[in-house]
Amino acid sequence: MESADKWNVRTKENVSEILELAAIKESDLNAVTQCLYPMQDHQIDDLILLEVDEHILGALSEGDAISFRGNKHDNAALCTQTRTYEIREAEISNSWLLVPNLKLGKATGVGKVTERTVEKCNVKKIFNSYYEVKETKPDLSSLSTLLDSSSFNGLEYESTIDQNALYSWERLQNELQASDYELKQALSDFLIADLDGYLRLISFDIEARSLNFMLDYFGEQSWELDEVDKESTYECLKELIHEPVFDIIFKRYTELSTKTKDDGSPLYMYNEKKCCAMIAKVLLAASPVTEYKEFMETWSIGIPEKMQVKKEYLYGLALVTYNTSKMQKEIVSCPEADLPNNIHDRLNELFQIKAKWTVEEITPYIMRFTKGAMNVNALLTKYARCSTKNGIKYYGSKHGK
Repeated sequence: MESADKWNVRTKENVSEILELAAIKESDLNAVTQCLYPMQDHQIDDLILLEVDEHILGALSEGDAISFRGNKHDNAALCTQTRTYEIREAEISNSWLLVPNLKLGKATGVGKVTERTVEKCNVKKIFNSYYEVKETKPDLSSLSTLLDSSSFNGLEYESTIDQNALYSWERLQNELQASDYELKQALSDFLIADLDGYLRLISFDIEARSLNFMLDYFGEQSWELDEVDKESTYECLKELIHEPVFDIIFKRYTELSTKTKDDGSPLYMYNEKKCCAMIAKVLLAASPVTEYKEFMETWSIGIPEKMQVKKEYLYGLALVTYNTSKMQKEIVSCPEADLPNNIHDRLNELFQIKAKWTVEEITPYIMRFTKGAMNVNALLTKYARCSTKNGIKYYGSKHGK
């Protein structure tokens, strides 16, 4: 690359002399010679070289949003609409030059000419490093912490909420290093209502109390599970449950019924599993360890007559264990949300709590780590040891007995 000094610009004669010294015939070359010069008066500092994979390239080609996310103390993360990438700087063994409008290959062949053409090309930037990307799972461990400080505990407590602690969708996008799709998936694990443009986590007490009101009204009406009237339920409870909160809780615990009202408007059906699990969570919060028969009786009393409790509804919430010192079966609280976010640490803790697990028991605790071909069975094959007893498969520590 040449100096940009105006007294050192290559001429046709200079090029001919250099080719002669190099024993290269001009006739073997195309007729255009391009000389590179640095742009000393126009240094470009706002360009980086970024490696992309097929997904990122496709997203750029389709005009999708590509963004860097995170706070200033975070390492940079690149996010497409559906994936998150960590970014690392890597050195280039040979400098790479960015030269706009540089002619390549056939573009320098101009047919039969008698004289060589010398063109000046400016080097816009010299790269000695680039940024490589690697797809990664987003770290959303702080999501619950961010939302918890502004959780909704009832209209009577709204005046105590710090406005600076409120998060809109745009603020979460900027601060959390995750694609929009992954962030929405994570938010779906929580009970969140949009209150005045802010995403508000509904507190456990409000969720439990509101659902209890709804199920009590359901019982009073003697409806079938698939004959729930949303409008009638809200009209009765509107003085007790804030409307946006009612809507999000009703959506969480019901699904559309195949039945309709006389005017054709929809009816809904309570999800027995979700409703029973929530009542169980309330009981477990009050008493983390309870004798099995006592718990099941109390649990059955706490739900509407049209519903029936099942041990499977406790998966992901509690374990059925045998207390050898008391010689009795017990229900022990073990919420999935309280376990480590790392698959290795989580399984280690699970196998310390209980040595052997069936697939059905352990699935709710490791479901969040599944992705693509890495389903629950694949995770257990990779990280656990399988054994069979009385025809039932159990999984335990890979390094246990």
